[in-house]
Amino acid sequence: MAKIVRKKKKKNVKLINFTMIFFMASVLIYLASALFLRTYNNSLSARKQVIEAQIADIQVQNDALRVAIQTLSTRDRVDNIADENGLRMDQDSIITITTASTNGE
Repeated sequence: MAKIVRKKKKKNVKLINFTMIFFMASVLIYLASALFLRTYNNSLSARKQVIEAQIADIQVQNDALRVAIQTLSTRDRVDNIADENGLRMDQDSIITITTASTNGE
């Protein structure tokens, strides 16, 4: 009967050793992945801030260009350039186009 008891104790010891090793490996993997994910998250946040700053700069440039386009396309400026080049507006050759109604007329 003593032999049967010894075998059960050896199995319990092997199971406990395996459980402890598995638990320690799990803890190490958890710590490594948590550290990696935290660093990766920080780098993504930094890249996001850089991209948002670039977007803001480009929006400012777009607004400035939009204002420049509006000032360059005013009717007075076009008339002045035409006068400087000797061109004048002939009222008889101006044709006004109106949009057709949606009723098919």
